[in-house]
Amino acid sequence: MNRVLCSLLFTSSLAIPCQAADLELHVINITELKGMLFWALFDSEEGYSENTSPVMSARNRVQAETLTITLHDLPEGRYAVRLFHDANGNGELDSNMLGIPKEGYGFSNGAGKFGPASYEDAAVDVAGDAHIEIRLR
Repeated sequence: MNRVLCSLLFTSSLAIPCQAADLELHVINITELKGMLFWALFDSEEGYSENTSPVMSARNRVQAETLTITLHDLPEGRYAVRLFHDANGNGELDSNMLGIPKEGYGFSNGAGKFGPASYEDAAVDVAGDAHIEIRLR
């Protein structure tokens, strides 16, 4: 009995690790070289739609017309990115009286050409190292 228990404990500790990938976000078409780029990475429709519980999020200083952000050791899966360029430093995506953004914004997969992108439109499959280009609008 003791030998069986030891054998079970040993084999259960040999879990097969998930594949991890590096995801490179390449943001282009930055028109104002000031402020911060706020971005968030989501792995679910619910989190993306409610803009809560991102897998990762951060802000990066804007100093050039392009910005590259590399996310290391990301589990393979389906992800969507949303971001905006806070050029004036107020922490918000400013919009005009009609609700049209006055600052740059973008989504993965080239989504959101006519308004906010859905998770399904913005989602990309990451299986191994990947590169996503996001053009600010």
